[in-house]
Amino acid sequence: MNNLLKMNNYQLLRNRIYLGGCIGIFLLGFLTARTYETDVLGASGGIAASLSDIFIGMVYDSTFLHIIVSSLLALLLGQEFSHRTISQEVCSGHGRGTIFAGKVISYLLAFNFMIILYPFAGCIRQASRFGLGSAGSFLFLVIKAVLYSFLLNSAVFLPAFFCCFWLRNSGKAVAFTAGLSFLLSLYLGYGMKLGFPVSFLPAYQIRKAVSTQALFLPSCLLSAAVWAGGMLFLSWHMFRKCDLK
Repeated sequence: MNNLLKMNNYQLLRNRIYLGGCIGIFLLGFLTARTYETDVLGASGGIAASLSDIFIGMVYDSTFLHIIVSSLLALLLGQEFSHRTISQEVCSGHGRGTIFAGKVISYLLAFNFMIILYPFAGCIRQASRFGLGSAGSFLFLVIKAVLYSFLLNSAVFLPAFFCCFWLRNSGKAVAFTAGLSFLLSLYLGYGMKLGFPVSFLPAYQIRKAVSTQALFLPSCLLSAAVWAGGMLFLSWHMFRKCDLK
């Protein structure tokens, strides 16, 4: 497992698409940070009074990046099938369970890091304007936001794994993943406006997690567990059955 994790991390950290995605999202967060001074937690969120407000607002709004990041994940993971990298790992004697776990761990860590760059870039831009304020309060907020973002964003990214293991083609996996992410994002946007049920969506729970002061949020944890558990089961079922020889 350690060798597979090292290999996956080595490939990702030297992949131009992944590095370009990280740089692009960082620059996007840096350049758009000032717009959150008057747009905290959406249009009705009020005026930012501290760096914490900027961070919360950008995490709240970072759900629009799900389409981009999920598509990039599907592209890179799908290329491992198109280029037969995974087939070589099987032929080298690694078990399918080990390969599957290695891919899930490496890709979820890498792409959660990519999406969290957005609010951190904004905080770097706005630090000179607002200052750090209470370091303890800001640190608590960051840890809570990163924790819930990781759990819920992972649930959002896991359908990309299912698409890749099902279709085993980077182009088809990207198209299907992008379409699914777009439909879910569209439903979230209109659902919140029209009063449709949206609490089952991990993207909605991310917004809920950062817009409340409570640390323990059962609905967020339940949403992450149900989505992640279901998608991991389906992804493993597809990966176990697919021909990799």
